[in-house]
Amino acid sequence: MRFTTRLVLGASALALTTALPAFAQEETDESTRKLSTVTVTGSFIQGTPEDAALPVDVLTAGDLKLEGQPSITELIRNLGPSSGVDGQTNQFASNGLEGTSNINLRGLGPARTLVLINGHRQTYHPYSIGEQAQLFVDTNNIPTAAIGRIEVLKDGAAALYGSDAIAGVVNFITNRDLDGFEVGGSYSQFDGSDGDYDISAAFGLQGSNSSWVTSIGYNKRSEVLLNEKDWAVLPFAENPVGGWSSLSNPGYYVPLGLGPTGPTPIQGATGDTGCEAVGGTVVGTCRFQFTQFDNLVEEEERYQVFSEYNRNLSNGAELHFELLYAHTDVPTWKTSPSYPPQVLTNQFVPASAPGFQQYIADNPGAFPASSIGALYIGRTFGWGGFPGTGSAQEGYRTSETWRGSGSLVGEFDNGVRYDAALTYSTTEAERSTNDTYITGLTSALRGFGVCTDPNTGVDPATGTVPYAAGYAGSLVAGAGACEYYNPFSNAIPANAVTGEANPNYVPGLENSVTLADWMTDASLTVATTDLLVFDGVFSGQSNVQAAGGSVGWAAGVQVRRESYQVEPSALTDLTVTPGPGGTGPYSFLAGTTPADEEQTIYAIFGELQIPLFDNVDIQAAVRYEDYGGEIGSTFDPKVAAKWTLTDNFALRGSAQTSFKGPTLNQLGGVGTSLQFISAASAFKAVDTFGNADLKPESAFSFNLGGIYEMGNFFASLDYYNFDFSDPVIVEEQANIVNAAVAALATPTTDDDAILARITFNDPSAPTAATIARVRTNVTNGPDIKTSGIDLRMQNSWDMTNGGEFAVGADATYVIEYDVDPYFVEGLAIGGGDYVGQFNRSNFTRSMPQWKANVFANYGLGDHNFRAVMRHIDSYKDERSAAARGGVGEKIDSQTTFDLFYNWQSTPLDLDIGLSVVNVTDEDPPFAAFDVNYDPYTHNPFGRTFKISITKRFGGSGN
Repeated sequence: MRFTTRLVLGASALALTTALPAFAQEETDESTRKLSTVTVTGSFIQGTPEDAALPVDVLTAGDLKLEGQPSITELIRNLGPSSGVDGQTNQFASNGLEGTSNINLRGLGPARTLVLINGHRQTYHPYSIGEQAQLFVDTNNIPTAAIGRIEVLKDGAAALYGSDAIAGVVNFITNRDLDGFEVGGSYSQFDGSDGDYDISAAFGLQGSNSSWVTSIGYNKRSEVLLNEKDWAVLPFAENPVGGWSSLSNPGYYVPLGLGPTGPTPIQGATGDTGCEAVGGTVVGTCRFQFTQFDNLVEEEERYQVFSEYNRNLSNGAELHFELLYAHTDVPTWKTSPSYPPQVLTNQFVPASAPGFQQYIADNPGAFPASSIGALYIGRTFGWGGFPGTGSAQEGYRTSETWRGSGSLVGEFDNGVRYDAALTYSTTEAERSTNDTYITGLTSALRGFGVCTDPNTGVDPATGTVPYAAGYAGSLVAGAGACEYYNPFSNAIPANAVTGEANPNYVPGLENSVTLADWMTDASLTVATTDLLVFDGVFSGQSNVQAAGGSVGWAAGVQVRRESYQVEPSALTDLTVTPGPGGTGPYSFLAGTTPADEEQTIYAIFGELQIPLFDNVDIQAAVRYEDYGGEIGSTFDPKVAAKWTLTDNFALRGSAQTSFKGPTLNQLGGVGTSLQFISAASAFKAVDTFGNADLKPESAFSFNLGGIYEMGNFFASLDYYNFDFSDPVIVEEQANIVNAAVAALATPTTDDDAILARITFNDPSAPTAATIARVRTNVTNGPDIKTSGIDLRMQNSWDMTNGGEFAVGADATYVIEYDVDPYFVEGLAIGGGDYVGQFNRSNFTRSMPQWKANVFANYGLGDHNFRAVMRHIDSYKDERSAAARGGVGEKIDSQTTFDLFYNWQSTPLDLDIGLSVVNVTDEDPPFAAFDVNYDPYTHNPFGRTFKISITKRFGGSGN
């Protein structure tokens, strides 16, 4: 056989004018021919050509094969219009989203790209993206073995599809043509990895008037520690913000004496002299490097099943049913041995504690003789690891998705086509992250660990606190079942990463596994989303004749019922366990409140396809959508046109308004993330609160472009422009903190309202260094305007030896991403042009100004050879030098090369693929970030080898 590369640009440059496969096998009867007509994403009118007025790119399963069967995550990251996507482990900016993937067209946010499966909506993943509190569709749930093609509409489409379709639409269309049995698998490996593999099987049964295709997939990713890469964990001097914290263990102390009003400081900050012996770096105080306990890749398992049944009825209608199941498990998510406490005033170590006594004996004069104890400034576990595991603290993330859809498509005698569908999907996700009890730590420092309640500190026998005045129980500090928590370096046997013994360790003073487990518990939530959608569409050709032919039309209704639930565990539920400070029982992670919300959205819409002249086609569409309540309703029109000037050249353009109502999670609740607070030189808790008063966001966008085709050459150039109003965002903690620090420095109080957003360790003497946590709100943000250019081109040549050679390129250039300032507590926040920036200081994501892919392909008989060059432009880190540790002002550009070989044997019904991604083994560019690179933009794995095999049995080999 011969590979046909002219049809596609592959994953490096999506197809532009591909002849798409029909939905069903070609038969001779008229009814099947009707059902095989394609309805392209961006129109509800049957038979709309793929090269119509809208910028729709198409990628088929065959195209994926040419580039080594990339995962959905890899495919999305390589798309030119895609910017700032999740998919790599990134607990420092996308905490809790491990095991998921999403699509972010134009950098407008994953929630603003509508994801469809076979033209119908899919429920959101129930955990949101932190910086914008956006829910998104998890594309990892879609089995790659079931994909027939992917259509990408790079244009606003709210007039047809409603909410979410602001930046565009991505439609995953499954393969219903398989005839016979097909098994496949792949294995990939890079330096530091034990390898990833996936296995798939599919069975297709094609009857005379029916088809049934079922695909099953299993994917396994191996755990890879960050320190497997020499660039990922760097010394403090090379990247002070690269996973280094001023709250360490061992930490430092403020000695306390007994003053007229009680305990009072009698000496300044006193460092633990054992810091460097266990691996720490002293920069003023002991610094802790926590990312050496984290993973570059989490261990991950995924199961996927997709089955669809299609039947042609006797009246020519088609009945369609589909069922999807996906399960993702991240069983041992790794994180720091403990998190930095946000309030330090409760961490009192009495001088009578055994660890304290030993430290004084080994370090005479370290503490004044009159010390009654000391305030411990540090975290519970650090360089020595978490005793329960000997290394990292562990949690887990799981999710389970079900989807069922049924539709009836047919045609009345008068030629009017009908399409009625009912789709239900649900995802339940659970995540567990361990943290230290506030009161448990207080009790254990005083010698009452294990024997008291870690949440309340009470003696179960008396219901009173043993270290409080008037206690009459029998518990004695450090005696019987009671244990001391020892914060000093003499409790650490060895460095948990290197295994190097600690010369200052004193046997018997270590913190036991029992104590560590008692002090630590899970912050656990289970979140669920449900989506029930009814779609009803009528379409056909009218009797109205334009100069170019009859006017096509479509009209329809949609009803969506969305629900969102959050069920926190009793310890995580603030209504059950408010904790000593009202943020829950844990020292870092804030609790949350239960949620059980739902809404029903009604929509009607219409579309016209008008062949105004033989060379001018116009699409017009309108949609009315009603959310009810405070959100209200919207009316969104769209018009698009294509003008074919010559046989080789055409112009196209579109203009539309778009609308997106707040998702249910944005209207209430609270979530906590770990973020670096540059003013405090440490990671702190940032609490994000929902907002019941959110307004819907809206946008006006337009697209103008040209298409040129001559012989085997094809090129397109499109200009896009989006103008947003009231986008739903999360306020930027960096700018809130900067405004608060500025307010502290002024003698006036007119700017002090911003201080209400900051919790300080000592509210009576607030300083930047004593920031404990920051409050941000979900809110309607500033106006945003972005524009850019998409370029696609390709040419192919038929060779004299029967082969075919093709070259092509695609590029996306972002001209602007202008953001107006907005106001928090009366102060102006943010604003500017965010393109070409890392955007760690604002609510957007990294946005290189341009990306490009260039490919060359040679196909000869059963063999295909392909080379791809991928380039990502450099961009700057917009933060101040202090915020990025004085390093990483510029994130360098990156160019990588990939090689692919495919052998497809028709006689053997066998496909074998070999690939090398990042042939020259380029490291990702350095970024002043915890993991020393930008996980939203760059691939961190280095040179990756992959082999894939597919074998078909029976049927016709389709």
